[in-house]
Formats: sequence, structure tokens, C-alpha cells
Amino acid sequence: MKTKSLVAFLFAMCVLLLVPPAPAQDLGPHFTKIKDGIYVETAKSTPQANSNGSIVLTSEGVVLIDTGQTAIDSREIADAVKKLTPQPVRFIIDTETHPDHSYGHFLFSPPAVIINAEGAGAEMKQSFDAKRMSDTENQSPEMKAALQGFRLIPPQIEYGNKMTLRVGDRTFELFNLGTTHSLANTAVWLPNERVLFAASVAVEDQINTIRPHTNIPDMLAMMKMMKALNAEVVIPGHGVPTTNKIFDFYTGFLETLLQRVGALMKQGKTLDQIKAELRMPEYENLAGAKERIPNTAEAAYRSIKGGYSVDAK
Repeated sequence: MKTKSLVAFLFAMCVLLLVPPAPAQDLGPHFTKIKDGIYVETAKSTPQANSNGSIVLTSEGVVLIDTGQTAIDSREIADAVKKLTPQPVRFIIDTETHPDHSYGHFLFSPPAVIINAEGAGAEMKQSFDAKRMSDTENQSPEMKAALQGFRLIPPQIEYGNKMTLRVGDRTFELFNLGTTHSLANTAVWLPNERVLFAASVAVEDQINTIRPHTNIPDMLAMMKMMKALNAEVVIPGHGVPTTNKIFDFYTGFLETLLQRVGALMKQGKTLDQIKAELRMPEYENLAGAKERIPNTAEAAYRSIKGGYSVDAK
């Protein structure tokens, strides 16, 4: 009898092991399960969209990291939360202030409390473009329906250099990334799970926009800090989940950019000449390269003019 019971038990265990976890499949093709209770949605609203919105389940409610590229994606995230848990969304942590990360807040707050670094609310209010919102609404009947009830909701909590948030069984460490992409950016580190939500400082297999308020040395410093956390999984603000190699890739791009712009500056070239003559063949086939490499050349020029030292090759 004991032998039969053991065989039956082992058979039952094998069956259980062969059954895939249901929630990961039930959420649909735009979601990736990162670890138990951690899901990432990569935008579905347009073919070019690649902003991420993430769901983190805890024993005391849900924490969202950004809320989707558009309201269509935000509603998909809201539906996924309902499939995963009856618990409410308690917190939203913004990794930046731009609309493709933060305009879905109206679906969750209140009661959800929104958090980002100092200056986030002011930028969101100042940069809000009613015409752009109207144009977005008129893109399609689906978008118009998704935006029903929209209102701009800035963070209720803004923190300084660092913040620790404990929700149920999870610990979230928030790092202020300065003005390295928008005017307020946050990296979110889950130390127990070793998952890092790295905002939009670094991208992989594409070229990002570097705005006038951002300088490259700050970007390099923040990427070095995040890489030192030694995450198992890195979720960028844009693009697929990855590893620390994202920081190696974008640090390499920026250092190469600084070296080549520095060399042209030593030849006495003007900024316009540098933009016209700069060659980055190893990066020119990446998404956004044609439009954004000249923009990044200007950022490199500003950094070197401002005193950043580079050994030009």
C-alpha cells in the first residue's frame, strides 16, 4: 500500500509540474512574466510603440511601474490586474514624466498613490499639451473610447535622492536619476527579487533622444550606479526586458560618441559641421539613429564644451 501511495503521489506531482502557470498565458501576448507576481506589458497601441508598463503583485495590493504608452495600453494593464488579483492598485511609481508612461493614471488614482522624484508634478503640468491630447483622442474610435474620463494626475508624493517603499512582502528602493531623460526620473529596484526598472536613461538596439536639459556625464554616472546593483533582470522604460548588458551597450555608444565628437572639435569643427560629418557606422542601422545621432552629437558637444574631458581618438 505504501508503494502504491508513493507511486500515486509521484504521478500527481509530475502532472502538476507539467501544467504551465495559468496567469502568464491568460494575460495575452503583450505581457511577459518576469518572476512570480511581476509582469511587464509592452505597448500594443501602435506598431512603433515600445514603452513598458509593469505590474507587481504584493500581499497587500498592487504596485504599477508606469501605466502604459497610451490609454489603450493602460486599460489593458487594468484588465490584467483584475485577472491576477482582487486587490486594488495601491501605488504607481513613475519612471519618468512623459505621456507615454504617465497619462494612464486616471484609471487607477484615486485610490492609487503616485510617486516620482522631485519636480515631476511641475513638469507634467507645465508640459501638458491639450492639442496633442485632442489629436491623440481623434486617432481612432478605440483611442477615443480609451480616453473617456481622462484627467492629468501628477504624483501625490515626490521624494529627494532616495526612497524605500515597503508594500506587503515586497521592498521597492527608488533612486532619483536626475534629469537624465525627462525632468524627473526614477529607477525602481526590487532587491529581494533582483529586478531593476531602469527608466529611460539607457536603451538597447536603438538610439534614444537626449534633451537639452540632460548631459551625458550624468547619464554615464546613473548607468554605472544601476549596473552596480547587479540585477538579474533589467526592465528599461522602452524595449524588451534584458540584463545589465543594456548599460554596457549604451555606455559604449555614449563613450564612442564623445570620443568622435571630441576629435572633430579638436580639428576646429563647428557644431553644424560636426553634425554633418560625424560617422557612427556601427550604430547607424539602429532604430532612431537617422534622426537622433545628430541630436546626440549636440549633447556630446555641450558636455565637452562644459568641461567634460575625453581622450579623442
